Parts: sequence; C-alpha cells; structure tokens
Amino acid sequence: MKMPEVYLIGELRMKDFEIFRLMQTKTDGWNYVIGFLVIEDCKRKTRLSDYPFLEAVYKANPEEFEASDNLIKVQAIIAEPLGEEDTEVLEHIGVSLVEFKEHTDVTFAVIVKENLDDLIDNLDEKPFEVYTELLQHSESKPNVSHFKRESLRRLYQDESSS
Repeated sequence: MKMPEVYLIGELRMKDFEIFRLMQTKTDGWNYVIGFLVIEDCKRKTRLSDYPFLEAVYKANPEEFEASDNLIKVQAIIAEPLGEEDTEVLEHIGVSLVEFKEHTDVTFAVIVKENLDDLIDNLDEKPFEVYTELLQHSESKPNVSHFKRESLRRLYQDESSS
C-alpha cells in the first residue's frame, strides 16, 4: 500500500489540545517532518476578531455578526511558507478533524516558525519542551514541560498520567 504524500502522526492529546506531527513523503521516498498541527478548544464564544477578514464587512454593524457558542482553532506550524495548494491541503486535513460540531466555529491559520527544525531535532529527547513551545501559539499557552514521559504510552496525556 502506498503511503499518502502528507499524513499525520499523533503526538499529544489533552483535554483542550491535540498536537499532530505533519509528515510528508518526498520524491526520494523518505518521510520528513514538515511541521505540526495544533488544535485548541478555546471554550469561548466566537468573536469578530477571530475573523479579521470579516471586520470590514461588519464594521458598520458589528452586532450583526453571528457568534457560535464555541471556537476551535487549528494551526499548522511549519518551517517555511507553503504554496496555496499545499496550504489548502493542510487546511482540509486539519479542519476535517473537528468540523461539524454543533454551534462551533473552526478557524485555520498557518504559522511559519523559523526555528522549527531545532524543535523537530529535539522531539525525541525532549518532547514536552517541544510541545510547550508549540502551545505558545495557543490562547491559553499551557506549559506541559513537567509532564511525565511515561504518559506518552497512553492515549491521553495530562499531569497525572504515568
């Protein structure tokens, strides 16, 4: 069976966050980490500011903006900019993991992080330090560097997992 060109590997699963490793099979046949997908359940109503491209539309009447009861953010954190087609593929992959939840909006963003290769290099040795760095792009910015490595043997990670 041929591997898909871009695929996900689960890294971290918590109550309000998930992190996936973004993998890509290159023409040389090897699989490379090209970034991470970070999903955050913000547990708050959607705000107009969550959609900057709509602010001009609702400038005169911001009260007409229909907020959903919850917001889930999907962010692709990558080392270098991608073309439009690749960005659309990542958006489709990321959003499809969480869309169609009742009264919930989903946003997608791409973040280019210049030192991402350094984080990727540290993933095996210091996974929770890498996860903490990636989670700094979230709203609540949790620190998971103190989590126990043994928790990675479990489906769900938290402070008490062992």
